[in-house]
Amino acid sequence: MRKKIAALVTAGVLVLALWLFIDYFMLPAYSFQSSGTWMMLAFLLGLVGLVLGLPKGPRQAIGLGFLGFGGMTLLCILVGMGSALIWPGNAARFYELMKVEERGEGDFAKDFSTESNALLLPVIDKDISYKIAQGKMGPYGAQYQVLYDNFTQQTVRRGGKDYLVRVGPLDYNGPLVALNRGARGTAGYVEVDVITEAARLVEVEGGMKYTPGAVFSRDLMRRARSVAKTSLLGPYSFEIDDSGHPYWIIPILENKVGLFGGAEPRGILLIDAVSGKVEKLARGNEPAWLERAMPTDIVKKQANSRLSLKNGWINRDWGEKRDVFQISDGYNYVASSGADSGKIWFVSGVTSPAETDQTTVGLLMVDMRTKEARRYAMSGITEMRAMQIAQSDERVRAQTLSATWPIVTQVDGLPTYFMILKNEVQRQRFVFVDVESGNKVAMGESIEQAKVQFAGLSGRSLSADKLNLARISVLRVRENLKDGTLLFISKAEPSILYIAPLELGNGVRFLSPGDEAGLRYRDSASSQGQRFVQELWNISLGETDPR
Repeated sequence: MRKKIAALVTAGVLVLALWLFIDYFMLPAYSFQSSGTWMMLAFLLGLVGLVLGLPKGPRQAIGLGFLGFGGMTLLCILVGMGSALIWPGNAARFYELMKVEERGEGDFAKDFSTESNALLLPVIDKDISYKIAQGKMGPYGAQYQVLYDNFTQQTVRRGGKDYLVRVGPLDYNGPLVALNRGARGTAGYVEVDVITEAARLVEVEGGMKYTPGAVFSRDLMRRARSVAKTSLLGPYSFEIDDSGHPYWIIPILENKVGLFGGAEPRGILLIDAVSGKVEKLARGNEPAWLERAMPTDIVKKQANSRLSLKNGWINRDWGEKRDVFQISDGYNYVASSGADSGKIWFVSGVTSPAETDQTTVGLLMVDMRTKEARRYAMSGITEMRAMQIAQSDERVRAQTLSATWPIVTQVDGLPTYFMILKNEVQRQRFVFVDVESGNKVAMGESIEQAKVQFAGLSGRSLSADKLNLARISVLRVRENLKDGTLLFISKAEPSILYIAPLELGNGVRFLSPGDEAGLRYRDSASSQGQRFVQELWNISLGETDPR
């Protein structure tokens, strides 16, 4: 009897010790929707069986331990089968997780025109931004590090204007630094403007005490678990509000397909990085400045399910593969300004699963805050093919430049891939490649130079009778050598802006106020009051119509 009591007491003590260890260091979610909870129970039951069987001998102890651990594991596997794709009805459930609005190709230029929701294009990518951020560490370089995985791209609204920035939180360089500085916290974060390339170290008043590298109660996930013991939590991300105050955002998830499948955000934990204050916010109640409430991995999984499971998993994996598509191997983020200010979009092409397929049939854009998804019908080349085209240029090969993953934008109403060409240190050029064929490629040392060049390329395919012919008297001229363009207005229509590449010749390079000029142009499809000049002859210099 005493042996049984001793075994029970020993089992209880060991189970309690193991549970406290798991609870503190592994931070499980106490939910039957978490496979980790099932495995924790399996380990605990196995330990109980092992201890209770010891008085009867080693063989019995191992048998009882295996029975407890194996039985719970088997039950977990059986329960998990209800979340499998092949379970009846689950393909339709996975398909319905993401609602996608179908839109035409023309809608893309309209939705993201320069008059409404212009996409903010960065001039540097994440890697270059990160190197700039590291150079702003100043006296804190030995104590802290900029977290690359949480180097978030977002918009910040200041003075009525949207700024596209990357913000990287500072975290401790090891647990000893965290122990020494835990009460003061890290200095703050680094902010890099990805359009102007300006960077600054933002020292946060009070210090950022709650970070992933902090210890004990200030550890970020331990702080989250202290108020969300039973919640499934997604990966954390970092953002600042419009005043510059830092926060951590952790999605609260709920499985929609069986117990373990179809993770869907149903809210967030908003954690103040300075005070540690935690707010549980239901989906749709996030503060206006917050842009990322959707984990990227969940967006990718749901997008691929939506694109491939319309006719079931058998059709996708074994059948005729009718209406089976997927997103591209890569993706990017873009920010919108104007009417849809403060939105960060997940962007990826839509293509077939065939590895040899170099064509895209559409563009998928997902709002990272609301999961609003749009699929634009857009046939053309894939992002990977656009990168190959950009990198095949002789100037690019000579400098061994690499292209960033393309961003789909529009230039003068034409869907266009935008890329940054860079070496290991800094960006060198900007490239625009048309989505439809990849035959129109424009490259420049500034975005505007490449954009104007691309607009000219897209217009040169027009015959002379489709271009507008005019004779004007020049009123004002502004030359932009950096962009390689000349901007001018006429006396008759000073509200109209003419844009002419300097490469058109001396007639453009030496155009002056008061000159008479003949020109052929086309009106911008997206910007009212702008005209792209295709040909110009300076009559005041004695030039004549080349046609």
